[in-house]
Amino acid sequence: MIRVLTEQPLVVLFIVLAAGTLIGAVRVGGIAAGPGGALFAGLALSAAVPAVSDVVPPLVGTLGLALFAYTIGLAGGPSFFAGLRRNARTMLGAVAVFVGLAAVAAVTGRLLGLGSADIAGVYAGAVTNTPGLAAAVEVAGTNQPVVGYSLAYPFGIIGMILAIVVGTRWSQARPTAEDREPPQPATYGNVEVTREGLPTLDELTGFEGQTLVFSRVRRGGRERTPDGDLRLEPGDVVTVIGPEPAVTAFIEYLGHPADDDLALDRHQLDFRRVVLSNARYAGETVAGLGLERFDAVAGFVRRGDVDLVAAPDLVVELGDRIRVVAPRERLQEVVQELGDSERAVVVADPIGFSFGLLLGLAVGLIPIPLPGTTLQLGTAAAPLLVGLVLGRVGHTGPVSWQLPYAVNQALRQLGVLLFLGTVGLGAGPELAEALQTTAGLVLLGFGAALTMVAAAALLLLGRALELGSSRLAGTIAGAQNQPAILAFAVERADGDDRVNLAYALLFPPTFITKIICAQVLASL
Repeated sequence: MIRVLTEQPLVVLFIVLAAGTLIGAVRVGGIAAGPGGALFAGLALSAAVPAVSDVVPPLVGTLGLALFAYTIGLAGGPSFFAGLRRNARTMLGAVAVFVGLAAVAAVTGRLLGLGSADIAGVYAGAVTNTPGLAAAVEVAGTNQPVVGYSLAYPFGIIGMILAIVVGTRWSQARPTAEDREPPQPATYGNVEVTREGLPTLDELTGFEGQTLVFSRVRRGGRERTPDGDLRLEPGDVVTVIGPEPAVTAFIEYLGHPADDDLALDRHQLDFRRVVLSNARYAGETVAGLGLERFDAVAGFVRRGDVDLVAAPDLVVELGDRIRVVAPRERLQEVVQELGDSERAVVVADPIGFSFGLLLGLAVGLIPIPLPGTTLQLGTAAAPLLVGLVLGRVGHTGPVSWQLPYAVNQALRQLGVLLFLGTVGLGAGPELAEALQTTAGLVLLGFGAALTMVAAAALLLLGRALELGSSRLAGTIAGAQNQPAILAFAVERADGDDRVNLAYALLFPPTFITKIICAQVLASL
């Protein structure tokens, strides 16, 4: 059996991936290891059978890492650049936390008598940053960082989950304005107008600080999609879309609920959920779709399992399902323009994907001079940075840089499994040896201490910025770059979308910071 394993690298790899997927799915106290299960499966197999530790080529792990980092960048690009100015303080604060943590790790690690490879590995594990581990391995030229990473990683998850529990309890004791006014799901309503002298619809879209969308107007028995410069008059019936409290308040302001539901009358206007598959619109905003050319309006955008209000500045992604209202005779034109191809949204543009990833790998080879050393962004940070930029650009002419939502998720999952499984296979013997020594216990305690320091710093940052419980939970999950923590935060916040928004904003800057810090620590 051992001979078969040593001669069949693909069999070994997929044994690890299959076992890792099963391990990652096991939930203990509502927490699952997720992709980290592949790391533990690889470590266990190579520790039990040391002969398989060098069977799978390291190139497999490098490919997985590049896929993982690049797809994260593509997905996070639009929200990252859109939130730079508004959330600059939070981003800079989180970056400062992990730079400071790296300094603490360097000083404390030396006092404990640890080498650079061990310090970098423990740092990467304590902050659960897989590409940071890859950067440390690359700089150190050995698998030694994986030992510290593997010992520190579990508490890197558990410690931050405990931080979210503490943070939400703080907020319950001292609620912020965000906690007192939680967001409401998007809905729609029909209002019959009785108020006179109303401003234009463009001026009404920001009613009570919320974003509203108007999809239909009935005037004198005739229905149409409204223009922004339309002024409503008594007797008009209008369909308004937005957060439930804002919709209710808007109806009371304009008049009273209409007896008819305009959406049920499809004689003049019709509606349809259209799949955005036209690569030309990748990375565009709702306003950039130009639906007014067809006398059409977008009401909702369904992404994954969530309905979003189709605000003009909402950036759409390939695979989004856009609910479009248009005159019956023009609805098919809208469908043809947006694409509406289920097949197209599960097929990536091979030119855009190949050239984008190639550009990311090329940028990773550029030497960056630093005081006392020269670093490269490598196969983790560089594809992420290039992915962020290309994800924001969306497309260049006929070439689409963006990936459909489902394709992005699949490649991301495959990439992280390949990387973690490969590095786990390469480090099992070293881990088994470390666990039998006092040095292993030192690494374990060192990693837990670093996680606790980072958690405490993030909690203090959240309180200083007066973040509500939902954004604080999302900030901790995003700063730790950990999907398992995000899942816990979303569940604890009852699905509040502000958790996901904070996660998306904090993920890219802290992700890159940790990679660079791990490289620096490994080179000291």
